[in-house]
Amino acid sequence: MPHRSTPPGADDPAPLDPPRGRREEILDGAAEMFAEHGYHGSSLRDISRHIGISHSGMLHHFEAKELLLEGVLDRLEDHAQAALERIEDFRGDREALLGGLAEVWHPACLEVRLLATLDAESVSADHPGRLRLARLRKVHEHMLETCFAALSEQGLLHVETDPAFAGRSLYAMVLNLAVREKTVRPLQHRPQDDAPLADLARQVDALLADAPEEPAHEG
Repeated sequence: MPHRSTPPGADDPAPLDPPRGRREEILDGAAEMFAEHGYHGSSLRDISRHIGISHSGMLHHFEAKELLLEGVLDRLEDHAQAALERIEDFRGDREALLGGLAEVWHPACLEVRLLATLDAESVSADHPGRLRLARLRKVHEHMLETCFAALSEQGLLHVETDPAFAGRSLYAMVLNLAVREKTVRPLQHRPQDDAPLADLARQVDALLADAPEEPAHEG
Protein backbone atom coordinates (compact mmCIF):
# COMPACT_ATOMS: atom_id res chain seq x y z
CA MET A 1 0.00 0.00 0.00
CA PRO A 2 1.48 3.34 -0.95
CA HIS A 3 2.39 5.58 1.95
CA ARG A 4 -0.06 8.44 2.36
CA SER A 5 1.60 11.65 3.39
CA THR A 6 -0.08 13.87 5.94
CA PRO A 7 0.13 17.63 6.11
CA PRO A 8 3.10 18.78 8.18
CA GLY A 9 2.14 19.09 11.81
CA ALA A 10 -1.24 17.37 11.42
CA ASP A 11 -0.42 14.63 13.92
CA ASP A 12 2.06 16.59 16.00
CA PRO A 13 1.21 17.02 19.68
CA ALA A 14 0.07 20.44 20.81
CA PRO A 15 3.09 22.61 21.64
CA LEU A 16 3.90 22.91 25.32
CA ASP A 17 4.59 26.15 27.06
CA PRO A 18 8.36 26.69 27.14
CA PRO A 19 9.88 25.83 30.52
CA ARG A 20 10.76 28.71 32.77
CA GLY A 21 14.47 29.37 32.73
CA ARG A 22 16.69 29.00 35.74
CA ARG A 23 17.23 32.75 35.82
CA GLU A 24 13.48 33.34 36.25
CA GLU A 25 13.29 30.69 38.98
CA ILE A 26 16.10 32.44 40.82
CA LEU A 27 14.30 35.78 40.57
CA ASP A 28 11.13 34.12 41.87
CA GLY A 29 13.02 32.85 44.91
CA ALA A 30 14.83 36.13 45.46
CA ALA A 31 11.53 38.03 45.36
CA GLU A 32 10.07 35.72 47.99
CA MET A 33 13.13 36.05 50.22
CA PHE A 34 13.34 39.84 49.86
CA ALA A 35 9.63 40.14 50.67
CA GLU A 36 10.06 38.01 53.79
CA HIS A 37 13.48 39.09 55.08
CA GLY A 38 14.40 42.21 53.13
CA TYR A 39 17.39 42.83 50.90
CA HIS A 40 19.83 43.17 53.78
CA GLY A 41 18.40 40.14 55.57
CA SER A 42 18.80 37.75 52.62
CA SER A 43 22.22 36.47 51.60
CA LEU A 44 22.99 34.79 48.29
CA ARG A 45 23.46 31.52 50.17
CA ASP A 46 20.06 31.95 51.86
CA ILE A 47 18.45 32.52 48.48
CA SER A 48 20.22 29.58 46.83
CA ARG A 49 19.10 27.26 49.65
CA HIS A 50 15.53 28.58 49.35
CA ILE A 51 15.50 27.83 45.63
CA GLY A 52 17.35 24.51 45.87
CA ILE A 53 20.34 25.48 43.77
CA SER A 54 24.02 25.38 44.58
CA HIS A 55 25.76 28.60 45.54
CA SER A 56 28.04 28.26 42.51
CA GLY A 57 24.96 27.75 40.33
CA MET A 58 23.52 30.96 41.72
CA LEU A 59 26.72 32.86 40.97
CA HIS A 60 26.67 31.54 37.40
CA HIS A 61 23.48 33.58 36.82
CA PHE A 62 23.92 36.45 39.28
CA GLU A 63 27.42 37.37 40.40
CA ALA A 64 26.23 39.74 43.14
CA LYS A 65 23.15 40.24 45.29
CA GLU A 66 22.76 43.75 43.93
CA LEU A 67 22.18 42.26 40.46
CA LEU A 68 19.43 40.10 41.93
CA LEU A 69 17.83 43.21 43.41
CA GLU A 70 17.96 44.92 40.03
CA GLY A 71 16.12 41.98 38.46
CA VAL A 72 13.48 42.01 41.18
CA LEU A 73 13.01 45.78 40.79
CA ASP A 74 12.65 45.30 37.03
CA ARG A 75 9.69 43.04 37.81
CA LEU A 76 8.17 45.59 40.18
CA GLU A 77 8.49 48.25 37.49
CA ASP A 78 6.80 45.91 34.98
CA HIS A 79 3.98 45.40 37.51
CA ALA A 80 3.57 49.18 37.87
CA GLN A 81 3.68 49.69 34.10
CA ALA A 82 0.96 47.08 33.57
CA ALA A 83 -1.19 48.91 36.13
CA LEU A 84 -0.55 52.25 34.41
CA GLU A 85 -1.73 50.79 31.11
CA ARG A 86 -5.01 49.78 32.78
CA ILE A 87 -5.57 52.90 34.89
CA GLU A 88 -8.71 53.81 32.94
CA ASP A 89 -10.26 50.57 34.21
CA PHE A 90 -9.76 51.67 37.82
CA ARG A 91 -10.79 55.33 37.78
CA GLY A 92 -14.46 55.22 36.83
CA ASP A 93 -16.18 54.96 40.19
CA ARG A 94 -15.90 53.44 43.67
CA GLU A 95 -16.34 49.87 42.43
CA ALA A 96 -13.70 50.34 39.74
CA LEU A 97 -11.20 51.62 42.32
CA LEU A 98 -11.96 48.71 44.65
CA GLY A 99 -11.41 46.36 41.71
CA GLY A 100 -8.00 47.92 41.13
CA LEU A 101 -7.12 47.50 44.80
CA ALA A 102 -7.97 43.80 44.54
CA GLU A 103 -6.06 43.27 41.29
CA VAL A 104 -3.02 45.52 41.64
CA TRP A 105 -2.70 46.65 45.25
CA HIS A 106 -3.85 43.63 47.27
CA PRO A 107 -1.78 43.77 50.49
CA ALA A 108 -1.23 40.00 50.45
CA CYS A 109 0.16 39.74 46.91
CA LEU A 110 3.89 39.24 46.45
CA GLU A 111 4.47 42.49 44.57
CA VAL A 112 2.92 44.61 47.33
CA ARG A 113 4.68 42.66 50.10
CA LEU A 114 7.94 43.24 48.24
CA LEU A 115 7.20 46.95 47.91
CA ALA A 116 6.37 47.21 51.61
CA THR A 117 9.55 45.48 52.79
CA LEU A 118 11.95 47.12 50.34
CA ASP A 119 10.33 50.54 50.72
CA ALA A 120 10.89 50.42 54.50
CA GLU A 121 14.52 49.37 54.00
CA SER A 122 15.18 52.10 51.46
CA VAL A 123 15.16 54.80 54.15
CA SER A 124 18.81 53.82 54.50
CA ALA A 125 20.90 56.11 52.31
CA ASP A 126 23.16 53.25 51.23
CA HIS A 127 20.35 50.98 50.02
CA PRO A 128 21.19 50.10 46.38
CA GLY A 129 17.54 50.29 45.29
CA ARG A 130 16.75 53.55 47.07
CA LEU A 131 16.08 55.76 44.04
CA ARG A 132 14.17 53.15 42.05
CA LEU A 133 11.97 52.38 45.04
CA ALA A 134 11.27 56.09 45.54
CA ARG A 135 10.18 56.33 41.89
CA LEU A 136 7.97 53.27 42.27
CA ARG A 137 6.28 54.80 45.29
CA LYS A 138 5.62 58.01 43.36
CA VAL A 139 4.17 56.05 40.43
CA HIS A 140 1.77 54.10 42.65
CA GLU A 141 0.74 57.23 44.55
CA HIS A 142 0.15 59.02 41.25
CA MET A 143 -2.04 56.20 39.93
CA LEU A 144 -4.24 56.29 43.03
CA GLU A 145 -4.30 60.11 42.88
CA THR A 146 -5.56 59.79 39.31
CA CYS A 147 -8.38 57.53 40.49
CA PHE A 148 -9.40 59.98 43.20
CA ALA A 149 -9.18 62.92 40.79
CA ALA A 150 -11.71 61.16 38.57
CA LEU A 151 -13.98 60.65 41.56
CA SER A 152 -13.57 64.32 42.47
CA GLU A 153 -14.59 65.40 38.96
CA GLN A 154 -17.80 63.43 39.41
CA GLY A 155 -18.49 65.06 42.76
CA LEU A 156 -17.91 61.78 44.58
CA LEU A 157 -14.97 62.92 46.72
CA HIS A 158 -15.30 65.05 49.84
CA VAL A 159 -14.84 68.64 48.73
CA GLU A 160 -12.18 69.18 51.40
CA THR A 161 -10.15 66.16 50.25
CA ASP A 162 -7.18 66.69 47.95
CA PRO A 163 -6.86 63.79 45.44
CA ALA A 164 -3.06 63.79 45.89
CA PHE A 165 -3.45 63.39 49.65
CA ALA A 166 -6.07 60.69 49.13
CA GLY A 167 -3.72 58.77 46.83
CA ARG A 168 -0.80 59.02 49.25
CA SER A 169 -2.88 57.99 52.24
CA LEU A 170 -4.45 55.01 50.47
CA TYR A 171 -1.08 53.76 49.22
CA ALA A 172 0.38 54.15 52.70
CA MET A 173 -2.46 52.02 54.03
CA VAL A 174 -1.81 49.38 51.34
CA LEU A 175 1.80 49.06 52.50
CA ASN A 176 0.78 49.14 56.17
CA LEU A 177 -1.72 46.31 55.65
CA ALA A 178 0.92 44.27 53.81
CA VAL A 179 3.01 44.41 56.99
CA ARG A 180 -0.01 43.71 59.18
CA GLU A 181 -0.82 40.55 57.22
CA LYS A 182 2.61 39.14 58.17
CA THR A 183 2.72 40.38 61.77
CA VAL A 184 -0.60 40.96 63.53
CA ARG A 185 -2.84 38.53 61.64
CA PRO A 186 -0.86 35.35 62.50
CA LEU A 187 -1.31 36.24 66.19
CA GLN A 188 -5.07 36.36 65.93
CA HIS A 189 -6.68 33.20 67.31
CA ARG A 190 -10.16 33.85 66.00
CA PRO A 191 -11.57 35.37 62.82
CA GLN A 192 -11.58 39.14 62.75
CA ASP A 193 -13.66 41.42 60.55
CA ASP A 194 -10.55 43.21 59.31
CA ALA A 195 -9.62 41.55 56.03
CA PRO A 196 -7.26 43.86 54.12
CA LEU A 197 -9.59 44.56 51.21
CA ALA A 198 -12.41 45.37 53.62
CA ASP A 199 -10.12 47.81 55.44
CA LEU A 200 -9.15 49.44 52.15
CA ALA A 201 -12.82 49.78 51.19
CA ARG A 202 -13.46 51.53 54.52
CA GLN A 203 -10.59 53.91 53.81
CA VAL A 204 -11.96 54.70 50.37
CA ASP A 205 -15.44 55.29 51.77
CA ALA A 206 -14.04 57.64 54.42
CA LEU A 207 -12.67 59.81 51.60
CA LEU A 208 -15.84 59.81 49.52
CA ALA A 209 -18.62 62.36 49.79
CA ASP A 210 -21.74 61.27 51.60
CA ALA A 211 -24.47 60.16 49.24
CA PRO A 212 -27.29 62.73 49.00
CA GLU A 213 -30.36 61.85 50.98
CA GLU A 214 -33.40 60.69 49.04
CA PRO A 215 -36.24 63.23 49.20
CA ALA A 216 -39.07 62.17 51.44
CA HIS A 217 -42.23 61.11 49.64
CA GLU A 218 -45.43 62.67 50.82
CA GLY A 219 -48.11 60.23 51.87
